Amino acid sequence: MSSDGESTVAVKLFIDKEKKRVLFAESDQDFVDVLFSFLTLPLGTIVRRLGKQSQVGCLDELYKSVENLGEDHFQTKPCKTMLLSPRNAAADHLGRLKVELDDIDQTLFYACKRHMGYFSSVPDVGCPFCGTMDITIRECSEKGTLDEIFAKSRTKFVITDDLQVALSSTALMFSLMDKLGLQEQANIEEVVLQLNSNKMISLLARALLSKQPLTGLYFDVTITPDAFQLPENLLAEQADEAEPMFKAIKMRIIQSKDGTSVLYAEVGHDFVDIFFSLLCIPIGSIIKAFGEWSPNGSIDNLYKSVNEEACVKQECRSLLLSPKLPPFFGCSSNVLHVEELPSGSVSRYNHEVNPKEPIRGGTCRAYVKEGSTNFMVTDDLHISNFSLANSLKAIRAAKIPKEKLVEKELTLDKTQVLKLLRAAMLSRGALSSVLLPK
Repeated sequence: MSSDGESTVAVKLFIDKEKKRVLFAESDQDFVDVLFSFLTLPLGTIVRRLGKQSQVGCLDELYKSVENLGEDHFQTKPCKTMLLSPRNAAADHLGRLKVELDDIDQTLFYACKRHMGYFSSVPDVGCPFCGTMDITIRECSEKGTLDEIFAKSRTKFVITDDLQVALSSTALMFSLMDKLGLQEQANIEEVVLQLNSNKMISLLARALLSKQPLTGLYFDVTITPDAFQLPENLLAEQADEAEPMFKAIKMRIIQSKDGTSVLYAEVGHDFVDIFFSLLCIPIGSIIKAFGEWSPNGSIDNLYKSVNEEACVKQECRSLLLSPKLPPFFGCSSNVLHVEELPSGSVSRYNHEVNPKEPIRGGTCRAYVKEGSTNFMVTDDLHISNFSLANSLKAIRAAKIPKEKLVEKELTLDKTQVLKLLRAAMLSRGALSSVLLPK
């Protein structure tokens, strides 16, 4: 615990001060549990906790777009809340961590006093009968009742600078010494850090963008995304799963005639709904869908460490490798095949209300309201209401003469949508990277 009473987790770093690098770290399960919890965090939670400066592809712009778009474009007012402050389906486990990363209280629920049994996990949802939820319920997790959360307890773990986690052993120590070129008499300094919530969030930010997050954290290295070339094939090898609910998406793009850049696209609600819902998807589900997070980050090594089974309880592996969505947090087209938990119960309340449903008895899945309004999407996936003023603004900002622009109509199939979703996490120019020929 820190001097100001804030909860912390301890980690011992082994440091080469001459080369200013962390060689590796050692910790008990408390620190490793928080590391593994990274995989359960929705992308929107990460962007919010990092002050909309995650620097991960287009995610910051997507988040700002939800913030700035008027409520009349969403099915209900709670839809914006769901996207900006997504719930975590693993909240019961996260509530027992020594350091919690989400600043939203996941134990709060809202219920109706007049019509017993109806509740919601999202604020401002109306009872289907009287329109109000006027009781606040706190459903506490069983903190402290179990020794283990994700990691196996009563053992020590070794964590490399790029977040590979393994059980501590003499064989592993010798292997690391050989790999790092260390001698027994090497000048290695040992430092114990007490990491609070903000420090762990900083470590997460580095894990998303860097191969040396522990070194970056200890030496306070400025976080900058490493440059890399987008692969021609944005999708890893994966089975072509049928998606009967998917419907082709039509869009109109304005691009330069020389094919170097897309200025913006004019799209409908279907495109916007899929990309906004990306903010609710956990990191682990992204890695499962695409085979990796990024060629640059270290978060993939955490995923691989879980997959190797030795460090994690068997019953918790699916929570980390295939994180689910809370009830009603899916979208109109589940192209990433992320499973959604069934609606549940809390205390004496057993009828969970769909926050997206504007009328009683419906089964709405979309966040964005279907209608005649079109949206404007820039190359970095900033989404706004389409207007001539916004169109002229984008053209002026690009400083490309009108005669050097061309308009094209496209129809996106499922593969192209998946490529755009992948590019949203790898590039600041998602539209150009996918829609323009090389």
